[in-house]
Amino acid sequence: MENKKYSVLIVALYCYYHIPSIINHLKEKYPLVELTLLTDSPERMSKLIEDKSVRIEWYNVSPVKCRFLWLKSWIIKHKQILFFADFSKKRRYDIVNVHFPNKYMSYVYKYLRRMSKNVVISPWGSDILRHDQKYLKELAVLYENADYITVSPNYTLGKKIREVFTIDSKKMVGGFFGSDVIDFGVKNGEAISIDDAKKRFGLDGRYVIACGYNQRRQQRHKEIIDAINKVKNLLPQNLTLLFQMNYGKTANETDLDECKMTCREYGLDALFVTDFLTVEDLYKMRKATDMFVHVQTTDSAAASVYEYILCDKKIVHGSWIKYESLEAFKPLFYFPVNRLEDLGEVIVKAYKSDKIAIPQGVMDIVKNRSWENNITRMNDFFMSIV
Repeated sequence: MENKKYSVLIVALYCYYHIPSIINHLKEKYPLVELTLLTDSPERMSKLIEDKSVRIEWYNVSPVKCRFLWLKSWIIKHKQILFFADFSKKRRYDIVNVHFPNKYMSYVYKYLRRMSKNVVISPWGSDILRHDQKYLKELAVLYENADYITVSPNYTLGKKIREVFTIDSKKMVGGFFGSDVIDFGVKNGEAISIDDAKKRFGLDGRYVIACGYNQRRQQRHKEIIDAINKVKNLLPQNLTLLFQMNYGKTANETDLDECKMTCREYGLDALFVTDFLTVEDLYKMRKATDMFVHVQTTDSAAASVYEYILCDKKIVHGSWIKYESLEAFKPLFYFPVNRLEDLGEVIVKAYKSDKIAIPQGVMDIVKNRSWENNITRMNDFFMSIV
């Protein structure tokens, strides 16, 4: 499709992880696109966004401190309404793209519509899968009136959205999230040895089990630690637990010090990675790992899982987390855990077993998660609706 000029407002409040990658890749490959980012973290985003022609607007609303939750919610709602009522007077865009939409975005839907004839919602998974019915009901205005939703109707997240909201599947257009780590691994991965990757993190000679991939409590770090402690005599003596905790921190989330203390009490060697990592270092972290344990409460095709598959690692995976496209191929890419009570037993089984031979179909899908592929699809979609 021939490239053309169009304008996009990306509304990304309280979410940071994918946004710089989306913007950097889109501007690099399609420089005619005019991008504006509305964010509550303008300084952070300005450091991560490479193209300085991208307009960064500050969601300048002071935080609300109130011990009465109903009153706090009411104040946040009306602050958001006032902000968007004013912001919507500034400019018009060909597309307004809302990321990680929260319930307050439903209250300002009419202002989103005022700014563009194309309102596109991009759920990330946890904004739908981890909330109760009351919260989802408040999201209905946003989802049911949006023009497009960037998620496939046939996979876990898409099915959940269709189950909860009254939505025509024709306006669900498939997800466009890529992975810089996969891009790097496809192009440069063979040049990095496992030994070099382990040395980068001081893990020389260690058997490494990665426990989740962010700091959120839903990753169940404490449950993983408890399960490993019960079977540690059946695991290698040179065991190190690896915790990637450099993103995902929000209010009431995992207490990092608590996890460190528990590992010390159990006599488990552990490495907690809390610093920002480059794409190359993230890839090395995946490659330095011998086993990845993924038993969070809910999930929707997390890029980290795909990255561990690309690096050909043993994966212990909760069977309640469905990856339909990957599970269509046999053998399964993971050692399944049906109940948390069985986690230790499955970890031991995975340790003692040979690696699973990853089906080529799975690897093809994994490699298709690169930004090289996804940013083209995103741009083609945007151009098709303006």
